[in-house]
Amino acid sequence: MHTYLVVCAAFQDAGDTTRAIALAAALREHCPKGQDLKIDFLSCGSRLEPIIKQAGFNIVPCQPRVPGRSVADDLGWDFPEFFGSEAIARNFIEGQLEALRNLRPDVVLHGMWPPASLAARLLGIRTISFLPLPLHLASFTNGLVRDLPDMVPGLSRLPRPVRQWLARNFSHLMVLAPTFRQHRLGAAAAACGWPNKAGTPLSLFDMAKADLNLVNDLPTFHADYSHRLPADIVITGPLFASHANVKLDPDIAAHMRNDHGASVLVTMGSSGTKEFLFEAIKALVMDRHDNWNAVVLADRGVCSLKEARDVANDDPRLLVTDQFIPAPAAAALADVVIMHGGQGTVQTAIAAGTPIVGVALQVEQQTNLDNVMDAGAGIRIQRHSWHSHAIRTAVKTVLADANYKVRAMELAETIRSMDGARIAADCMWKFMLEEEDKSQVASG
Repeated sequence: MHTYLVVCAAFQDAGDTTRAIALAAALREHCPKGQDLKIDFLSCGSRLEPIIKQAGFNIVPCQPRVPGRSVADDLGWDFPEFFGSEAIARNFIEGQLEALRNLRPDVVLHGMWPPASLAARLLGIRTISFLPLPLHLASFTNGLVRDLPDMVPGLSRLPRPVRQWLARNFSHLMVLAPTFRQHRLGAAAAACGWPNKAGTPLSLFDMAKADLNLVNDLPTFHADYSHRLPADIVITGPLFASHANVKLDPDIAAHMRNDHGASVLVTMGSSGTKEFLFEAIKALVMDRHDNWNAVVLADRGVCSLKEARDVANDDPRLLVTDQFIPAPAAAALADVVIMHGGQGTVQTAIAAGTPIVGVALQVEQQTNLDNVMDAGAGIRIQRHSWHSHAIRTAVKTVLADANYKVRAMELAETIRSMDGARIAADCMWKFMLEEEDKSQVASG
């Protein structure tokens, strides 16, 4: 039997790209006997396309063509709107529609990429989504959010126990936030044939909905409400790229293995900001007596290598690079990772048993970091407190207290106890084979 799957995601984002590759690789590795599987990646342009090709997958170009440096730049982010204009959103939906009409896949696998979800459903193509969190009302109203979002003005400065109480008792009000209603995307969807009235915003819950929704996270983090979720949402376990075939640069490895002091890894991913990255660098060079060595990843989507090195000011304790490195190998050599809260970055660190000091740029990242902090394996610093003094204090706290390492190792053991990639692959194959059987019955 033949199955053709097309993978669509915001491939400008490193986390979505590596998760998409990991899922596609798992699907390929665990393909049942007698099945002929074809997988294509559909891309509007991304600097991360070489990683997809290195994993052995074909890339089909799609309109509109974009530089692919960052999601924010390509979509013209204008918070709380995900798209800078209705025209931009419409161009992406129409581009996905055209490509999927031509390719005619059996299934579309997509991340948090509304143009692909909408286009596939408009064409009647079955869909599978992969998301960092269960994007459903039942999760948002039953404990998904552990703390008031940092972007809530005023209230975010309350003591954490008060914020947590408010989050527990009033989280249902979160769905009233502007980001949950996308007006420009709704208008673009209606223009492309989506059955919503013109001028009606598109719900965050509906824009990425799929026939099967995979949540690539530790089930224990969602135990409070997982029983309330519909059957089409499955929490499959952590999923991140191992990069087993990519060797860590010898100079980077040597710098992190330096016996003189602690080892620190700084990575703000591809969705961070230069301001947050620079504050982390300033924290590490603030006091020349701090006994540590750090590797700082200056992602080209965040800032130039020169800008980051200028902030480091030639401090010999810091090695600043913009090259791609295998994060699991680097995290395993670190005593602490300074990061944003992207799911892949968080999971990579805790899988290595390495504590975290992090900051969140949006609710999903905050939830990831809060889960780790509540488990005792790290410290989340609020956005308004993310400055060099607070970062330095948090790093020194984590390094001085062995309990953070112990808790991180406990989380690592939990991750090792389950094969998230295999679980996801089995779940996807079950779904696709059942759909295949239904089609045969209907045509027979």
